[in-house]
Amino acid sequence: MPKQPTTTNRSGIITLLTDFGLADNFVGVMKGVIASIAPSAGVIDVTHGIGPREVKQGRWVLGQSWRWFPAGTVHLAVVDPSVGTERRALAVQAGGHFFVGPDNGLLSDAIGTPGSKVRAIANRAWMLDQVSSTFHGRDVFAPAAARLASGARFASAGPIATDPLWLGEGGPTRTGKRFWVGEVVHVDRFGNLITNLSSGSIPDLEARPAVFRAGFREIAGLTPHYAAGRPGEAIALIGSHGGVELAVNGGSAERVLGLSLGAPVEVEVL
Repeated sequence: MPKQPTTTNRSGIITLLTDFGLADNFVGVMKGVIASIAPSAGVIDVTHGIGPREVKQGRWVLGQSWRWFPAGTVHLAVVDPSVGTERRALAVQAGGHFFVGPDNGLLSDAIGTPGSKVRAIANRAWMLDQVSSTFHGRDVFAPAAARLASGARFASAGPIATDPLWLGEGGPTRTGKRFWVGEVVHVDRFGNLITNLSSGSIPDLEARPAVFRAGFREIAGLTPHYAAGRPGEAIALIGSHGGVELAVNGGSAERVLGLSLGAPVEVEVL
């Protein structure tokens, strides 16, 4: 992973993560606003395939993505079911990066980074002249991200936010001496069920035998890769993100196990 020094310099890059999909004009319009304010900024799409209103999924994907970009990158994330309400717009400086998004837990990983600074975006100069009640991605977040990428002082975003919504560490819950319960935090396009179970949060997960229980299935042990199981067999493995994935060799774990986002997954370390 690239080294991430703490810095206030800007990389000239803005990343985009939303639940907007690509069927509508929302993403394109946001890019147009960015280009109008920061024409030299490079815009990189992380994904626009977050499930509609799935804040926890967006939080996980953002948390798995931002450290791979150069220090000084601005990460613009919009999964915002409470758009138009009194929820705040936030700018966060953390780990040498900048983040812009709604105050709904989406930016929890940045907020929870040691030394993070959080401000409410209240400076009208950081917004478009007209702010709608339904498209803050265009009217608030995109302009703010563009101004940060252009070198605007972070402190000029607005007042310090001392109580931003933080969803916690996002790890599993220990329910017994040898038992933990996690959940599916992401489903990729192959139907792999990505969980918040990991060796970092569960002692001896990779060193001892384990049994995973998901839906009505039990999966014994961890396999080294996706093709390790028999065709059609449900398996568990450690994915590239360092957490447990449930997969099916040659198929979709989402369909075979009948699980989706938020489904509980239990592990017993024997």
